Amino acid sequence: MIVCLRTVRVPKTERQRFLDWIRENRIVRETHGICAELVLEPASDEGETVVMTIWPSHEVFDAWIATPERDRLTDSEVHRSVVYEPITRYDVVGGYVRQTGLEDSMRSLEVER
Repeated sequence: MIVCLRTVRVPKTERQRFLDWIRENRIVRETHGICAELVLEPASDEGETVVMTIWPSHEVFDAWIATPERDRLTDSEVHRSVVYEPITRYDVVGGYVRQTGLEDSMRSLEVER
């Protein structure tokens, strides 16, 4: 399993559209193997927005990067309105995920929006 982190500069006027774009493209990303995608914002006014994606392997991630659908997805007004920094890949070497707790938290996030 790998985790990819990428700093993204999202203009305040584009924040909701960006979050909607992430949600709307979930099925295509999951079809290509993504396990999770989370948009992280700093809890204070300091810091940057980070997108965290989780993939089962480097090979699955590399296949997503190479798929023709990826370019179609990124060719949108919303995608062009944000600035993406380089992706940093991390190998997962330990830890755990409590899936039911994560799913419950994500459902409450959807309701709050």
